[in-house]
Amino acid sequence: MSSVRSRSLAPSPPFGRAMTSLPIRRWAKIAAFNLGLLLAVAVAAELVFGAWLSSDPLDRIALPRDTRLTVSAKGLYPHGDTFTYRRNHWGFRGAELDPAKVDLVTLGGSTTNQMYLPEDQTWQAVLTDAFRQAGRPMVIANAGIDGQSSVGHLVALESWLAHVPGLKPKLVLAYVGLNDVHVGGNVVDQLKHSSRYKWFTQNSALFRLWQSALGALNARKARLNHESFDFASAVWTTQAAEPPESDLAPTDYARRLRLMAEKIRALGAEPIFVTQPRGDWRFRDGRGEGIVTPAGPNGVDQHRRLAAHNAAAMAVCGELRMTCLDMGSQWIFAEGDFYDVAHNTPQGAAKIGSMIFEGLKDHPLLGR
Repeated sequence: MSSVRSRSLAPSPPFGRAMTSLPIRRWAKIAAFNLGLLLAVAVAAELVFGAWLSSDPLDRIALPRDTRLTVSAKGLYPHGDTFTYRRNHWGFRGAELDPAKVDLVTLGGSTTNQMYLPEDQTWQAVLTDAFRQAGRPMVIANAGIDGQSSVGHLVALESWLAHVPGLKPKLVLAYVGLNDVHVGGNVVDQLKHSSRYKWFTQNSALFRLWQSALGALNARKARLNHESFDFASAVWTTQAAEPPESDLAPTDYARRLRLMAEKIRALGAEPIFVTQPRGDWRFRDGRGEGIVTPAGPNGVDQHRRLAAHNAAAMAVCGELRMTCLDMGSQWIFAEGDFYDVAHNTPQGAAKIGSMIFEGLKDHPLLGR
């Protein structure tokens, strides 16, 4: 009989394992390389743009300093033109100044900064001129930062104004309300984070970039971006588009305002809160009207929410015995005051400056 040679065969790997093990390892290496590269770029960005290596406390916040930009207001409002927008060495808008000579600091968001108005047409310029004409010249520092709510103002008070050499203003005026309508309560808790968390957020460039991007996104959602609005073609309504139940309660806003007042007084100044109006709300024929929007909240909804926050601000003022101006409820809408639903034209800024002057001209700290 012929013999049959047998051979033993090694067990075969499960189907597909041999075919996929090499590609998986290759993709893992590629992913690890890309992750390492991304980490290296992040570290480099932090070292270059962060404040880790700086001893200047003003470098630890997202504060534009020693900057000049060419800004065009053409098309935003009548006679809008191109001009130079400046932030000085201390981060305030405008020309260089001696911090020790500042009488009044104005805190706020884009409606305080007024990036698309020339310096001599802002409401601070109008206010300065009104006091000068009254024989009481004063120096105002504009600390407005686009997109800031009271959360940002608290950071500014603690990490910016407190570190400007010689800055001892008599008053700190906060023009507040618009941006806080869209701020949740969780940001209040962030103010209580550990010193390690604050150390990271104050030094990290990427964290500040994320905050700026988030602020821009929230502003876009709230229709607070700078863009020309055609008020002549607007449709007005007395009916809300969203139920009041969807509104954020101003409870946390009031807490932040109390903290702001505390920090302002810690600087040796007296706090002044000024409430804000919106351009998509008006009174006509004895009734309130808001601008109709394609989707989301309309002018009636926005007014209802802002009015609740303004009322909360005035309640805090009464509680803390502060001087406050309820401009939000005193504002009389006029065509040409706003170039969009939030931001004022030079005409509107002149009205704001005049109203604030009337409210502050008899303040005991400003003398006679």
